[in-house]
Amino acid sequence: MNLAVISDLHVGLAARSKDLCPEPPTTSRNHRAKYDSKTDNSYRQKFVEFVKREVITADYLVLPGDITDKADPREVRIASEFVLQASDALGVPHDKIIFVPGNHDVDWSVFDPNDDTGVRWGQRYDPIGHCNFHFRQRIGQGDGDILSPPHFIAWAFDNLLAVCYNSASHDSPVSEDVAHHGLADPTHLDAICEYIKHIGHSDDQVRLFLVHHHPLDFATPIPRTPDFSLMTNAESLLTLLHEYGFDLLIHGHRHHPRFETHNTQTYPHLPILCSGSFSVEIDTQWAGTIDNQFHLVTVSGRGGIENRINGKITSWTNNHCRGWIPSEESTSGIHHVIPFGSYVMPRELDARLEPFIRQWLKTHDHILWKQIVEEFPDLEHLPLNSALEAFKRMAQRFGRKTMYEILKDLILY
Repeated sequence: MNLAVISDLHVGLAARSKDLCPEPPTTSRNHRAKYDSKTDNSYRQKFVEFVKREVITADYLVLPGDITDKADPREVRIASEFVLQASDALGVPHDKIIFVPGNHDVDWSVFDPNDDTGVRWGQRYDPIGHCNFHFRQRIGQGDGDILSPPHFIAWAFDNLLAVCYNSASHDSPVSEDVAHHGLADPTHLDAICEYIKHIGHSDDQVRLFLVHHHPLDFATPIPRTPDFSLMTNAESLLTLLHEYGFDLLIHGHRHHPRFETHNTQTYPHLPILCSGSFSVEIDTQWAGTIDNQFHLVTVSGRGGIENRINGKITSWTNNHCRGWIPSEESTSGIHHVIPFGSYVMPRELDARLEPFIRQWLKTHDHILWKQIVEEFPDLEHLPLNSALEAFKRMAQRFGRKTMYEILKDLILY
């Protein structure tokens, strides 16, 4: 199963290209100047050409929120058109598009703090929920309504259960100084629990949970700024996901991509993909550390006593000069290929590797990671950083060096 992930489009003035931004009226000078400063007017088509050139196909298209920048109806129209264009290029049926709204998908132009009737508050999702756009059609095909309490929806397929939660449902534009954090509302989580209990559990389905805000406070290359947008009550959400056997959590919001696994005292190894942003115009302070991202999550199967999913995450970044290229952690925030599903603690891993490598180096001047996997097939899905650190430890013990570009090229020599 392949899940294509396109997060944080920010269709509007925050997007990096003109073809992901409605043309502003000539009377709006500041917006006009910002629009005219964008030099790329073919970002959408270049992505389609990249997908076709690399023969990338997917079974599902996943959108973790901030699809628009201001929820202007014209932004929603462009976003809906591009999402369908991207799904066609990837070979994804339109009824297998999975999404959550983000905090930017709320139309605050209708908000009136003096309205105590609730009418204006109820209109905040009118653009993205309008019948003219594909997002409303998808909501109609799911179980629940992500735009109304308890703000979650589930799409069930033969091989996938996608539960999607709106972590921005509480947000308001009261003040620019207010931190627009995510929220896992306890009443909403209770409703999700009841739903999951009702439908039961099957290992024939991959269980995906999709949310916009990030539940973990990841490190960043610029650590001096506190992160006030972290999801409040995230621990309760993560506990729920572990308890009910979810296989994968994907989120957006944070434009710095990252892959991690989460553990509790009771439950281990929930893979979490922080998707970064597909097309937002990256702030210059992040230059050289992150860029725009596209991901393909490949689920190969299940294994081990816990019957956990295994597979890999393949990521590409968009370089202004070279277009879509394989990601590198040092310059774009995430490795190009990250396996997942094999989880071995460092000492246990070293105890298995050291005798085999010691014997191997008696008759060879180097060893590749793929030769390790041939001897230990269960390590095929060991996360990349675990393999890198293991080879670094072996290099110190045997007086050797390591080098790699991607996992299959990892070498101890």
